[in-house]
Amino acid sequence: MWLSKSFPSLKPLGSYIKDLKERLEFFSEWVAGGVPECLWINKFFFTHGFLTGALQNYARKYSIAIDTLGYDFKVVHDVPDDGKGVAAPEDGIHVVGMFLEGCKWDPKERALGESDPKILYTRCPMVHFMPTLKKDINTTNIYACPLFKTGDRKGVLMTTGHSTNYVLDVKLPSN
Repeated sequence: MWLSKSFPSLKPLGSYIKDLKERLEFFSEWVAGGVPECLWINKFFFTHGFLTGALQNYARKYSIAIDTLGYDFKVVHDVPDDGKGVAAPEDGIHVVGMFLEGCKWDPKERALGESDPKILYTRCPMVHFMPTLKKDINTTNIYACPLFKTGDRKGVLMTTGHSTNYVLDVKLPSN
């Protein structure tokens, strides 16, 4: 019953309540202390709107038409999983809270690698979402990892034309 009025979740009620509490704490800290240096993307209800807002900020700052912009991505190395202590980028956003399925991040190769045996999910490192002109986005030796709000590979279209579950492709280096 609670899911019809809430953010998408596949968790049972107890874990859902824990997640809800963490979301409320995240936004309370934001209100009290200003925009965080890194953002937990899995805490947003309408992720598409947030990501569009970050592009709008960049477009306004540099007087660029927003429809010419997209995101390029860069993994931020050697930082804690929660991103604490990492300064916010001048442009774009640092994002944490994502997981990889069926692969892992190889810090030595600085690229996606084969998963370890019997490990399906691994934490994705912090990623810098960089607003970039679409024509300049790197497409060489990358894998477009689909980002979903939940582990479900499905979702219904909302009135905005966005899926309720699919967010975007995060392009990460791959050999």
